[in-house]
Amino acid sequence: MLKIENLQKSFGHLKVLKGINLSVDRGETIVIIGPSGGGKSTLLRCINHLEEYEDGKIIFLGEVIDRHNTNLNKIRTKIGMVFQHFNLFPHMSVLENLTLAPIKVKKLSQETVIEKAKELLKRVGLLEKINSYPESLSGGQKQRVAIARALMMEPVLMLFDEPTSALDPELVGEVLEVMKDLARSGMTMIVVTHEMGFAREVADRIIFIDKGVVVEEGTPEKIMNNPQHQRTREFLRHIL
Repeated sequence: MLKIENLQKSFGHLKVLKGINLSVDRGETIVIIGPSGGGKSTLLRCINHLEEYEDGKIIFLGEVIDRHNTNLNKIRTKIGMVFQHFNLFPHMSVLENLTLAPIKVKKLSQETVIEKAKELLKRVGLLEKINSYPESLSGGQKQRVAIARALMMEPVLMLFDEPTSALDPELVGEVLEVMKDLARSGMTMIVVTHEMGFAREVADRIIFIDKGVVVEEGTPEKIMNNPQHQRTREFLRHIL
């Protein structure tokens, strides 16, 4: 579904991605781990073309994505993204947050979109909050709404950028359960997270990124129980 070749990205003189190579098959759940500042979030933002990269290729659904010749808005409808800080519109109800993009971008009927919103809110356990506003929701509820909002566009790939790191510890589980359900349903997912229990249970592969390069990748069992690289071992010692 997704292939990344020699991806390079700098911010000024700071080289953040130094030739990332990665492929993701349909239905795979990839968990990306690594220290802060290692390039994990930048990689996700490049995949969704929220950041412009200097060199390399991103091939999505068999098409080389070229910022100058590709309809990026069309590509983004197929790639859902969930951010660390929810990014809900505070002046809109939960229902309005979910229905805005499908109506404006996909030109779907209001009736169709409202039914879809109800279905997804039920799936994430928040149907009773359909008319609530973000300020009345807990962090975990906001993140579940954000996931439902991303799913409204019927993406084929979901990107999660540390979706639980801004949450109180007791709220993390409810978000991870929704993500586990998504993975079990066959959604293709790339998840940047430090939740190693989630990674062990759900990931098909774990990718360890540090200083802009893929240091090591493998199954959860291989990476957690028998990491080959010294840098991976050091990192895991601090978080496991």
